[in-house]
Amino acid sequence: MGIYNVTGIVMAESDSQTDSGLENDRKRHKVLVIEDDEFILDIVSECLEAEGFEVRQAPHGQAGLALAHQIHPDLIICDVSMPYLNGYEVLKKLRENCLIAATPFIFLTAKADRPDIRKGMVLGADDYLTKPFTQDELLEAVKAQLNKFEIFRQSFSPAHNSELGSNDQQVFELKNALENSEFELFYQPQIDLASGSLIGAEALLRWNSPTKGYISPAQFIPVAEETGFILELGQWVLTEVCHQFKTWQSQGLQPLRVAVNLSSLQFEDPNLEGYITRLLQEADIAPQYLEVELTESLLVKDVESTVQRLSQLRAMAITVAIDDFGTGYASLGYLQHFPFDILKLDRCFISDVDRNSSNAAIVSAVIKMAHDLGLKVIAEGVETESERHFLREHGCDAMQGYLASRPLSVEDFGQFRRQIRS
Repeated sequence: MGIYNVTGIVMAESDSQTDSGLENDRKRHKVLVIEDDEFILDIVSECLEAEGFEVRQAPHGQAGLALAHQIHPDLIICDVSMPYLNGYEVLKKLRENCLIAATPFIFLTAKADRPDIRKGMVLGADDYLTKPFTQDELLEAVKAQLNKFEIFRQSFSPAHNSELGSNDQQVFELKNALENSEFELFYQPQIDLASGSLIGAEALLRWNSPTKGYISPAQFIPVAEETGFILELGQWVLTEVCHQFKTWQSQGLQPLRVAVNLSSLQFEDPNLEGYITRLLQEADIAPQYLEVELTESLLVKDVESTVQRLSQLRAMAITVAIDDFGTGYASLGYLQHFPFDILKLDRCFISDVDRNSSNAAIVSAVIKMAHDLGLKVIAEGVETESERHFLREHGCDAMQGYLASRPLSVEDFGQFRRQIRS
């Protein structure tokens, strides 16, 4: 048996292979390795890949946490001592998410002290590998935890869902809905107020359950956000928008900007830019035709990191909009520090704007100040001709709402595009 030392980890070449049944099972297992030492990360990953596992890497705790929410691995191997977010903090946050709370978790550590091990076990760690360890020790630990996980997944098959709490039940239903293609996107047109032409659309997620019919996003989005499933849903939305864009191109329709809402988990995902770049390249979409919409509350959570992330998105030529302006915590004076392109005025200010003096004063002032900051303004929820007339007279750039069109299915939106100037 060949043994070599890698920065405190002793890896060994196995003299024998495990049974073929386990080998076949490994092909289906996804392992996330979180390790800030790049050399160790690669060595552990190569060892697992050689045994047939699908391995995903994360260079630090924050990236690992985001990736775990995104891919839902079958096993997580995580270093204890890391900058930004250490292994204990990663484990604690993972165990708070019912979607991945039961995922086996193995610590890698140079600390063999009992208090350190007990701390991890109290938080919910399943095993510890103390450096240096052999290849066989690594594989034995992985095998043991995956076997336990398989038993857990059988225990929590759909037949047992009735025993789970309401949030857990909804999450299982959401996962099944995604796997069974029950989600679909509707598109609500955005109309230029000066010319009346179609300038864009907002993609809106809908759940069409075969047993319950259409389920309001207000019912399932909060659960998805609370449990982290919103990452998986959000990726599906971005992917679906890009696929649909490519379909429209193949049908000879002109390019059109499409807006997608980002959750806070998506916005904080360190892999966001890379994922979007890959989607745009695969669909051959110019980045300016993708718009991401963010809420005020998300923007002001961590100003420094938010500005950095927004700058990265805009450097990619992606359009950035602040959604539902006026319902959160920000002000125009504060928002001048954020690099974005579009301000969307919430329906609560648009309603009866032609007759409500308070709304009229707010809307006209916001439009002027937004233009002074170089921002375009889109009014949401426009429902009457009087509201449209007021907005146009006061220089608002665009509108969306039932006056122009309700949200439309893909087929209906295609017909809408052919009937209106674009």
